[in-house]
Amino acid sequence: MLGRNTNLLLEISETVLLAALIFFGTRLLVQNFRVEGPSMIPTLQNAQFLLVNKLAYLAGNPGRGDVVVLRSPRNSDEDLVKRVVALPDETIEVRAGQIYVNGQRLDEQAYQSAATVPDMPPRRVPPDAYFVLGDNRAQSRDSRHLGAVPRGAIVGQVWLIYWPPASFGLLEVHPPGLEPAPQRVSQAGVAVAA
Repeated sequence: MLGRNTNLLLEISETVLLAALIFFGTRLLVQNFRVEGPSMIPTLQNAQFLLVNKLAYLAGNPGRGDVVVLRSPRNSDEDLVKRVVALPDETIEVRAGQIYVNGQRLDEQAYQSAATVPDMPPRRVPPDAYFVLGDNRAQSRDSRHLGAVPRGAIVGQVWLIYWPPASFGLLEVHPPGLEPAPQRVSQAGVAVAA
């Protein structure tokens, strides 16, 4: 009789241990987050649930256009979801509502509707940091307010929307293109970059 109870306890212990290993192992790979607020509309909606790939940048770095979850530079208990628009050592500015990176206009048509964005003078992104913006620029608290985000504050890349069921699917990545700055003609008839 003692042998059966010992085997049963051993099996229960092994099952609990295996379940704990699977749970914690999964938490190292992916983590779920809930979108709160309108800052990423139209890409992400308020109250959607996401899975974030925490290993996405283990062997590489975030790329322009990636949607990432990050710890707020001002409050480490707060998580934000934003889009990477400028990389380390790049210069970013906003002119006439358009984002410019190193003097080239960012083509964001794939995920950005025509939004009015206040002008911002050129800012240099520090080494090992990223400039992030919400897709809904009029209602987003992002690098324009918080500053560039250190690489270590990025939790991972948004991978999957899993709730509500109608939104279920992988998040498409739309890397924005860089277009040359528009040329304007000076009074002397010479083309000058705007």
